[in-house]
Amino acid sequence: MIAIPAMGDERANLIGRLLPFIAHRRLEAGDRLPSERELAERFAASRGAVREALAVLEALRIIERRPNSGIYLRPVERQGSIEAIVLQAELGIPLTEAEVREVVELRRILEMQAVRLAAERRRPEDVQRLDEILARTDAVIAAAGNPADEDAAFHLAMVEATGNHVFLRVVNAFYLMSRNRRRAYFADGSRAPLSQRQHRAMRDAVAEGNPDGAEAAMGGHLRGVESYWMELLEKRARGD
Repeated sequence: MIAIPAMGDERANLIGRLLPFIAHRRLEAGDRLPSERELAERFAASRGAVREALAVLEALRIIERRPNSGIYLRPVERQGSIEAIVLQAELGIPLTEAEVREVVELRRILEMQAVRLAAERRRPEDVQRLDEILARTDAVIAAAGNPADEDAAFHLAMVEATGNHVFLRVVNAFYLMSRNRRRAYFADGSRAPLSQRQHRAMRDAVAEGNPDGAEAAMGGHLRGVESYWMELLEKRARGD
């Protein structure tokens, strides 16, 4: 996968200004962007810095350069990379309602299959890793902390137990893009105990080599999470 630039570097700062600029101007696929020179003047940056930032957006398939013509916005929904969504989340640019719904749907597709494969392929060290994460989560909950990072670690460890590292990289992108939403989900402390019980049920089914039980436990877990996000989307649509 393409490396996302560190949010502290100058290039990332410029990208963080370019993407909202594109959104604010309501540019659509096929629309021409200002030239490097024009962008450098607008953002008070060097041509070299603008060129580097545009190179990242080109690698992420957000824009394309056409020889002797200019810089154009790609149809990101069809051609953009998964890293483009991760970058957007890292820069604090909210996903659209449609993107949130699609990400939630994709998570279900990926993780329901992952937990079945984990139950079929798990090794003793995979179960041990799950147990260590569950123990850390217990400690965070007992200290009234936010277990968002432990939640991500558990789900990624479950995918790692499939033995498919490409699968793991794809799911990791989902957890990168949903980091802030997970912290909000666990913020009030009420959801963490139930989530932890559901994680234990998944762990037990995987350890027993029970794909059907693991899938059922994951399905129940995801239904609760999905209902929360769908309710938020409905509130946003109503303007609440």
